[in-house]
Amino acid sequence: MKLTELKTKEFVSTLASDAPAPGGGSASALFGALGTALVSMVANLTTGKEKYAAYEERMQEVLKETEGLMASFNNLIEKDTEVYNAVGDVLTMPKTTDEEKAKRKEAMQQALKEATIVPYTMMEEAAKVLVVLQKAMGHSNPNAVSDLGVGALGLKAAMQGAWLNVKINLGSIKDETFVSEYRAKGEKLLADNLALADSLYQEVEKQL
Repeated sequence: MKLTELKTKEFVSTLASDAPAPGGGSASALFGALGTALVSMVANLTTGKEKYAAYEERMQEVLKETEGLMASFNNLIEKDTEVYNAVGDVLTMPKTTDEEKAKRKEAMQQALKEATIVPYTMMEEAAKVLVVLQKAMGHSNPNAVSDLGVGALGLKAAMQGAWLNVKINLGSIKDETFVSEYRAKGEKLLADNLALADSLYQEVEKQL
């Protein structure tokens, strides 16, 4: 059964078990999905209300954007566990001969790259949702503004959690070009979007 098809209690129990996956990567994707869902909820609490007619077009855009991003995060919950398991599968490959050792080493490097790209993609998706959240700020039902603040916190957690998973994999990758590229891109995403998440949260606090 897919992780996203588990009941909340089952998912939490699986996460808490001694199974190495799902772990922090899938949890980070879940944070992202929850943050995105909260932005969508605020939009749904705004659309179709005469009182907020001035925000209708903008909130319809928010709903359209969050729908795709929620689907992406749900996919990443599954994908992160898949790529982690792929790394574990490499460890079971034979390593008796020099040829087997070489194949195993090559397979491990490829698996680690995949395990880096997935959480990096989470960072990209979280950045997109923060922009959508910013679009909703001040243009949605004010009674739900606290939910935008919680959404910002969830997306910040997704961003930072995904970055930790990028970093831990980069430490074992031998391809210096790949490492430099993803470290630089990840650091920029982190710097730009943690500041944005914090500013959005602070803006919500001012309104309460």
